Amino acid sequence: MSLQRFTFPAKGWYLLFAAGILVLLHLSLFSDFMPPYKRLYGQITLDNVLHFAAFAVLGTVAPLAFRMRNKAMLALFFLLLLGFFLEWLQIYIPNRRCQLLDAVGNGLGLLFGGVVGFTLRRWQLRALPGDVT
Repeated sequence: MSLQRFTFPAKGWYLLFAAGILVLLHLSLFSDFMPPYKRLYGQITLDNVLHFAAFAVLGTVAPLAFRMRNKAMLALFFLLLLGFFLEWLQIYIPNRRCQLLDAVGNGLGLLFGGVVGFTLRRWQLRALPGDVT
């Protein structure tokens, strides 16, 4: 499969990034969705894994949406702050819990997603000569 098939227009990545943040805000603050409390391994629950997955997706999209490395890093830092802020804010929301493992899952998801996103971006830049770094 050619990497040129994988590339979106830059606007598509921005829209995907913005939509991901909106979904994250909705699920964190306004939704009644709570995954079943199920321990998967030790203290790790299904909720922790979902936190990791959501932030891994956003972390992957950020370097693809923001073509310049410093803007992509700033977007990842913003997502890290947003993740910690949303977790802290859940103290004040009924039926929500502020948990350290959720915040850790957010951060690890961003780290994983950022590595994947920068790798995909590097592959894209090799496939499309003349693009900005």
